[in-house]
Amino acid sequence: MILERFDKQPVEFKDYDIDYREWLSPMRDKIVEVEHTIRALGAGNTLTVDSSNFTDQIVKLWVGGGQDGDRYVVEVNVTTEGGRVDQSELAFRIKEI
Repeated sequence: MILERFDKQPVEFKDYDIDYREWLSPMRDKIVEVEHTIRALGAGNTLTVDSSNFTDQIVKLWVGGGQDGDRYVVEVNVTTEGGRVDQSELAFRIKEI
């Protein structure tokens, strides 16, 4: 499921947060593992996730690069202490302005 869509310039290097508090708080569960993959939906494959980190209920990704006109999806899989697994997606459209 795509959580959010972003327009991004190729030179930008920014952090993006995924907040799981609404989902996890009622169960008193917390994130213990995060994995991410990038799918290029165009000719280029130059978007990068340079680093990621997480707290108990928030994931932060540092995203850079991308080619003008291309689209990318960053899949984020989280596993919780209670064994829950969630897959979320952030969609990026690269646009040189």
